[in-house]
Amino acid sequence: MTSELDQAPNAITISILRIELLTFFQANPHTRDTADGLALRLHRPKHEVEMALTTLSALGIVEIGGTEKMTIYRLRNGDLINNYFKDEYPKNHSKTPLW
Repeated sequence: MTSELDQAPNAITISILRIELLTFFQANPHTRDTADGLALRLHRPKHEVEMALTTLSALGIVEIGGTEKMTIYRLRNGDLINNYFKDEYPKNHSKTPLW
């Protein structure tokens, strides 16, 4: 039998999931979906996806919309991630990225 502690997502799991969401949205910048839909697409538990989306929306990367009954998530700016790696990454890191 597993304890609640074993079932709770840890910081590393949520960080990886945020990267997966960013990768998904970069590849599909016009996607609009619910947390349920994104969880199905990424094969991840809904509550973990919601935690990651909350952080990404607080950072201004993901925008929340929809209605009272259905929350829809979308990439706020499709070029946001790409522009970061083109413009900001070189300023903050001495080595050139591999891509």
